[in-house]
Amino acid sequence: MNLPKGVWAVAGVFAAYAAVYWHYVVAAALPFGAQLSYFAGSGSVICMALALLLSARPRAVETWFGGLDRMYKLHKYLGVAALLLFIAHFATVPGGGPDDDPAAAPAVSVEGGAATPPPPAPAEPADAGDEDGLPVGTVGLVGMIGFTLLIIVTLNRKIPYHRWITTHRFMGLFFMIVSVHVFLVLYEGEEIAFFSAPGVFLTLLLLAGLAAYAYRRLFYPASGKRPFTVTAVNRLERATEVVLRPKDGMFPFEPGQFAFVTIDAAGFREAHPFTISSGATEDGLRFTMKVLGDYTRRVRDDLSAGADVAVEGPYGRFNPLRGSEKQVWVAGGIGITPFLSVLRTMAPGHGKTVRLYYCVRTANEALFLGELEARAADLGGVTITLFSSDAGPRIDAEAIGADLSETLTDWSYYLCGPKPMVAAVSNGLAKRGVSAGRIHNEEFEFR
Repeated sequence: MNLPKGVWAVAGVFAAYAAVYWHYVVAAALPFGAQLSYFAGSGSVICMALALLLSARPRAVETWFGGLDRMYKLHKYLGVAALLLFIAHFATVPGGGPDDDPAAAPAVSVEGGAATPPPPAPAEPADAGDEDGLPVGTVGLVGMIGFTLLIIVTLNRKIPYHRWITTHRFMGLFFMIVSVHVFLVLYEGEEIAFFSAPGVFLTLLLLAGLAAYAYRRLFYPASGKRPFTVTAVNRLERATEVVLRPKDGMFPFEPGQFAFVTIDAAGFREAHPFTISSGATEDGLRFTMKVLGDYTRRVRDDLSAGADVAVEGPYGRFNPLRGSEKQVWVAGGIGITPFLSVLRTMAPGHGKTVRLYYCVRTANEALFLGELEARAADLGGVTITLFSSDAGPRIDAEAIGADLSETLTDWSYYLCGPKPMVAAVSNGLAKRGVSAGRIHNEEFEFR
């Protein structure tokens, strides 16, 4: 399978834990129902820990995943998997309730590889030993209910970004509560002993997740951001171009990359990701933002020159300049921005043959079309075709094949735009024999 190394690494973590877990619980002779329940529960917290590690945006491993956009896509999938595994754990907890979780299965001791049942214990009230605090199972339930609600909020696309990002910051808090639950279960050691192989495995992953959360909340805001000043706000057709000048010098980036922008003004202070639309050799940055919601509308209406901006980045691995000689670019609407950056970076003699298909709803929504056509003429080797859905057919693999008049498998494809368009073109190319390794796309959405 053509999966990034980072995905294989995450799968390897689960495989390694499964190996040590099942070796331990089989030797301990836990009831099979308990084995499945605790495996689902521990798998859920592993997903949460890995999701927090990815949310710390570690640059050292970004290449393993094919870019930060794909890291965040995996981050979302891990959150959904954590929710499903929690449901499976809660539904199969021995004893039928959360407070029975830590001590539901009969304790056993393992000596010399043989399981020895413990002597009968006198009856005691439920949750004995927890009279000075919340029951262990209740702690876990509180944490997982909070985590579940946040996942549901994340998956609800109708919730505005600024409200989503505010609630999302509590994800680590509920992970801390879940971690306390797991540590208490391991400390009691009635199912999984603290210093057993799965116990140590879980402890290390939980500590790593907590460290990533602390880093994001305490240290990250003060690092990795560079100061800029807004020099112009250009209002375009249903979009806004924001031009920035660096205060302490420019940072290097590759065309096609994106950055997180934080505007130091009331109503703007949450960070938003935008693709860089300026050329890599320019002495400033340009971001072109489509007016889609409250934030981008405020940028268009209220932002003015002179505002301070912090830029974090660059991120992403969507760079056609690193690709093969013959390339097809498909841009949908504001998805033109990475290709705009590439064309503003390219120089005559670039050595590539490029077909750019620019897809918009109406012709007047084709941002920077005049500049694109002028640059294509100066560069040579670049052909631009406008697809306007209100005046003709939409872009698809058949239309591309008819225009190229060549074998589709001889080209590499770079796609950026709305998900339905990218999916339709990708699927059409795959059906016509184009390998997955020749189809590249930027993940346009982060949540």
